[in-house]
Amino acid sequence: MKKLFYSLFALSILVGFTACEEKERAFPEYENLEHGAFARQLTKAGNFFLTDIDNSAIDISVEFYDENDGKNVASYSWVVEYIDKANGGANSVAPVNILTIDAGAFSTNPDTGLPFTSFGFTLPEVLSTLGITAADVDGGSTFRFNATLTLNDGRTFTAANTGSNVISSAPFSGLFSFDADLLCTSDLSGIYEVTTEAWCGDVGPTIMTQWVETASEGVYDVIDPANPDDPDAADFSFGAYTPCYGEGSTLPGGTLQIKDACNIIAPIGSSRWGEFYTYESVTVSGSTLVIVWSNDYGEGGTSTFVRTDGTDWPPLTN
Repeated sequence: MKKLFYSLFALSILVGFTACEEKERAFPEYENLEHGAFARQLTKAGNFFLTDIDNSAIDISVEFYDENDGKNVASYSWVVEYIDKANGGANSVAPVNILTIDAGAFSTNPDTGLPFTSFGFTLPEVLSTLGITAADVDGGSTFRFNATLTLNDGRTFTAANTGSNVISSAPFSGLFSFDADLLCTSDLSGIYEVTTEAWCGDVGPTIMTQWVETASEGVYDVIDPANPDDPDAADFSFGAYTPCYGEGSTLPGGTLQIKDACNIIAPIGSSRWGEFYTYESVTVSGSTLVIVWSNDYGEGGTSTFVRTDGTDWPPLTN
């Protein structure tokens, strides 16, 4: 099981350090490492709705970290692009500059003393910046935002040259990139019967899974209906861990959720081990939904969901 693997790995590291004669030695090579900077996300709220363009906005606040308490940051700038998922990319628009905030416009976070700023993007502003109108976009498509943090010495940091831990780990929450999907009304909440053919070649037990919409439109938590208040009981593998790792194995957990953007569904967040999931195919036939999924650890499966409320699934896809 993964839990056993990671425990043994951690133990081997601990043994290695305790057996080392130089366990107290300093690491002078640290001084030769490049010291970077990042913007830590404090708040992020809002969505883009195809059905309410004029009132759609996303509001964000961040504070800045570097070896000089954020004072080395010169500017924080953003570009936006449109990713057309409905027409095979035919109407996609390349990245365009949309916002630059210079250090002179930063304020100070009274709680931490670090440089701080808040900003936002309205959907009409984004469309205008990209030179398109509501008639040019489709529900389920995406606006992708990417940031560049520039230091006083000219060095720049983006999602491409920043470690994944800084970007994805909660203690850091480095904000260098995010996607804003064009959302529509979503109604996928319910309790479903699911069976999964797992990557190890076996079929897991038929289980019940529940999707519960969060405060964010079209974003769903996956929970165990028999243990709704126990996040560790939620099984994002939909029964696949049992045949592959054994009964009682630690489940994916983490921040994994399902996002519905105008009937295009996708997994978001990551597991307790930092794994990212992908829905490779999504097909619907009446009350049956089949999702072929995988993650970057090499696990995957084909999960078949059957509605228990006598209704059919909407025309979902990936």
